[in-house]
Amino acid sequence: MTKMRTQQKGFTLLEVLIAMVVLSIGLLGVAGMQANSLRNNHNAFIKTQASNLAADLADRMRANKSVKDNYVFDTDDGVTAAPTCISTGCTPAQMATYDIAMWSDQFTRDEKPILPDGRGVTSINGNTVTINILWTDLQYGTGQTIDDPNANCPDTIKAANTACFSMSFNL
Repeated sequence: MTKMRTQQKGFTLLEVLIAMVVLSIGLLGVAGMQANSLRNNHNAFIKTQASNLAADLADRMRANKSVKDNYVFDTDDGVTAAPTCISTGCTPAQMATYDIAMWSDQFTRDEKPILPDGRGVTSINGNTVTINILWTDLQYGTGQTIDDPNANCPDTIKAANTACFSMSFNL
């Protein structure tokens, strides 16, 4: 009695193809996570820049409290050019104008503004100062599930596709 051997052909090839499909799906998942990580890292960078800008203006205002009302402005309304009194000595009001011009320049420089379409708005109510910094948030409005970037913005300055950082402190 002779045994006949039957050889199976192509079975190993099928296993390799299935393994390649599974590996491809896994690699696509890793690429998606990497893209999401880069996007979130960039958003964190932008929010850090907004926080630093607000802290910078707050420090400028604390150093020049006597004319705190001169620091109420909206960069969209235009900012007066910086006075040239720095080398000769400025009055407190001139220093406030200088501070606003130097601070606002970071939003409008042509070569590299700190925030995309950035804008600053300040308000003072008694001794409470509120600094709002707005910028175009490219992720907002894309249908992704994220926190409302306008949640901290006053209703008077909210805008579509705009994120807002708000900081309040007592002067």
